[in-house]
Amino acid sequence: MNTLSQALAAFALGRLDLPSDVYAKAQDHFLDTLGVAVASSGFPFAASVNVAAESLGKGSDATVIGSGRTLPANLAAMVNGTLAHGLDFDDTHIEGIYHASATAMATVLAVGEETGASGREVLEAFIVALEIGCRLALTAKGEFHDKHLHPTAICGPFAAAAAAARLYGLNETQLVDALGLCGSLAGGILQFEGAWLKRLHPGWAAHSGITAVALGRAGFTGPKTVFEGPHGYFMAHLGYLPDTERLIRRLNEEWVLTGLAIKPYPCCHFIHAFADAALELVAERGAPFTADEIIAIEAPLSERLHHLVWEPRTSKIEPQSEYDALFSTPYVIALALARGRVDLSGFFDGNLADPEVLGLSRKVTCTVDQLSDFPARFPGELRLTLRDGSRHVLRKPQSRGTPGLPLERAEILAKFRANVLRELSPDATERLQTLALSLCDLESIAPLLSATRSNVEDVAA
Repeated sequence: MNTLSQALAAFALGRLDLPSDVYAKAQDHFLDTLGVAVASSGFPFAASVNVAAESLGKGSDATVIGSGRTLPANLAAMVNGTLAHGLDFDDTHIEGIYHASATAMATVLAVGEETGASGREVLEAFIVALEIGCRLALTAKGEFHDKHLHPTAICGPFAAAAAAARLYGLNETQLVDALGLCGSLAGGILQFEGAWLKRLHPGWAAHSGITAVALGRAGFTGPKTVFEGPHGYFMAHLGYLPDTERLIRRLNEEWVLTGLAIKPYPCCHFIHAFADAALELVAERGAPFTADEIIAIEAPLSERLHHLVWEPRTSKIEPQSEYDALFSTPYVIALALARGRVDLSGFFDGNLADPEVLGLSRKVTCTVDQLSDFPARFPGELRLTLRDGSRHVLRKPQSRGTPGLPLERAEILAKFRANVLRELSPDATERLQTLALSLCDLESIAPLLSATRSNVEDVAA
């Protein structure tokens, strides 16, 4: 009887029966994630991870987004994965609570460039990574978060290894060994403290997966029962074996990656439905709210999320860092009510001390949402009490961008352009979009990576 890793390896390396809608969705998520990575490339954390990666190794295998530097594939993937998640604007598998595309894109760009793969081969490897990572996260039923683990960090290495093995042309035995090694290379906790750690998780997952594949290809063996073993992945992280058959059930027939959601707002996905509700209330009255108008704002929140986006209350009410703000339910609600928008400027352009936003943030109290169906969906509800005696109550069972309320293609493209225009000229942005949208037609992804460089004169040359 095959082990779980043997079944995953056979899927990852075999022929894919891909419906057209899966291709289309993967292309949208690839484009979206690429745009976020370009936008991240001008931030201080990008400079830092670039310097660190260059100190760890020299090479010309793969290109770093934004800078155009070249590095060994595993280090380029580490940088690009960090950029892709750097603004918390990349996608999420809702039920799995997993940022799938950052690790997947970073891996396939690095290994695809190194191996000279075509755009179609890169996209198919990207799809393999998405599917395997999402299945791993789903199998845990949201409990990784309950154990203070970040699913992106601990599921991502397996996804990266599967994609890298496909592009490198490994056999099933070699990939099974690599997946076995990933069990000890996968790690990542939720203790962020406003630091940059979370940004690194997808990049390190990509680095780990590529490293595991190099070892497996060289004959370094790994345990075949890495997932279901008595000391394996699930026992170590959950303390029991969940329904592990869910991990491989109907592989190549049912595509769980379709549960991925593209973010319209650059903040924790748990808060998006609250932003939707606040923005709708602003639109209904035709003007933003002020702190003087509102007595109280009640925001019923899934109890399992209080420790992540409501506590500790002091740093959530008045964020002291970008990451405090990105993971603050009261701050995001206040931002939406006060400005009528939730965009990058509200978190990253030096506006965290806006007195009008903080005045509203102090009015927010998160209670327990008794109707929540988390993690199947991330609902949000607002109950505003105004000084004029009126009350405004609005509940959103799910947020925009999720499978039940998908973004229009025009919205996805607009988000991409807005992100890329932070670093590239309009002409360079248009060129990058054209290349990304024609990924499947590219004989090589080198032109795509070249087009991400912030020096547009060099790109044109």
